[in-house]
Amino acid sequence: MGKRIWSGRVILILMLVFVFHGYGAVHGEVKSGEPVVVQSKNSFEKTVAGIKKAIRKRGLSIVFEANHRNMMAMVGIESRKSLTIGFAKPQMGAKVMGIEPKAAIEMPMRLAVRELNDGSIVVIYYKPSYLFSHYHNPRLTRLGKKMDRMIEGIVRAGIQ
Repeated sequence: MGKRIWSGRVILILMLVFVFHGYGAVHGEVKSGEPVVVQSKNSFEKTVAGIKKAIRKRGLSIVFEANHRNMMAMVGIESRKSLTIGFAKPQMGAKVMGIEPKAAIEMPMRLAVRELNDGSIVVIYYKPSYLFSHYHNPRLTRLGKKMDRMIEGIVRAGIQ
């Protein structure tokens, strides 16, 4: 049993390191390959509610929510509030996969709302244009840039 809990902790820690790897300066210039990090003016709960409302307002569906704090608690680790939201629209997914079937791995889109150690709240996401750049397909890159603007609008609405 002890080994099982330990390995569960390692897996969760590695998952969080991967999700939040290198999330750099808040509001700073985003370097290629780094996630965008935007500071919220609101509480964690209000930021999450605003993000969800903005997602639905754009005709997107919330596909999943991963509550990292609850997952960490299952193996006895205390954590700050942290939630990843996966969202999509079937038509958008069909468009992405119609251009490049391998890009299915990038869907649904997702972002994370995280409480930092100082109590501040940030929203973290990768730009779809960056994720799609790996496929070297100009049509997919153009679609990714449109999706970038959509996610930026969702985040902007959620943090105000």
